[in-house]
Amino acid sequence: MHEQHGRDKDPYLFRSARSFSLLGLFTLLLLLAACGGGNNTPVPDARQLISKAQAAIKGVKAYHFNLTTDHPGTGALLTILKADGDIIVPDKLKANATALTPVGNSLVQIIVIGDQQYITDPITEQWHATTGLIDPRTLSDPQMGVAAILGHIQNPSTSSDTNVSVDGRPCWNITGKLDPTYLSGITLGSAPAGTLDAVTTCIGKSDNLPYLIRITGVAVTGDTTATVRTFTLSNFGENISITPPPLPPVASPTP
Repeated sequence: MHEQHGRDKDPYLFRSARSFSLLGLFTLLLLLAACGGGNNTPVPDARQLISKAQAAIKGVKAYHFNLTTDHPGTGALLTILKADGDIIVPDKLKANATALTPVGNSLVQIIVIGDQQYITDPITEQWHATTGLIDPRTLSDPQMGVAAILGHIQNPSTSSDTNVSVDGRPCWNITGKLDPTYLSGITLGSAPAGTLDAVTTCIGKSDNLPYLIRITGVAVTGDTTATVRTFTLSNFGENISITPPPLPPVASPTP
């Protein structure tokens, strides 16, 4: 009777051991997936990704931008240290900016519509016509704009997985070298001949749009190897309107 009872328990023990083994295997697979074993996202070819980014930005009709310049040179008459605003392709721009002028830093507002450029007086805050500001037509120009900057990245690195700090947007990160001639639309100046700067761009995984372009090095006369310009793009396709500002009345001539 005792031996029969032992034989009755053996199948139960076998089934329990087998169930435990399967559970352990399943748990191990979950742990491997959590550690990265389940991430099968292929790393795209950098050249192909850049080509897709060029095509994607050419199809955008409006976007928000932010431009910052760290350790700029002093060779330009007007250097934009910070600018935050919107662009309507091909020729409209509106931004709040901090500009480095011969008399120091100035907080100004900027509006550009085609050939017409306007800026506020940092003291009176009144609008007046001007020239020499960022031209949105240059930024949208396929030969000199954002698409050209991307297309002229030399020796692009293998794409790496990262996140750019714009709404936590998941992006592919690419680094390389860039002739700063293609930055004239942003820098409003020209770089010494033969210069090459370090460039980093982050291209959205889901939409192939460029969310960040960062350039380190000499882009205009007076810059140093420590000069960094960061151009961040967001809100692609936003619905905005940019109109001319109210100008102060023109004084009547004295009889």
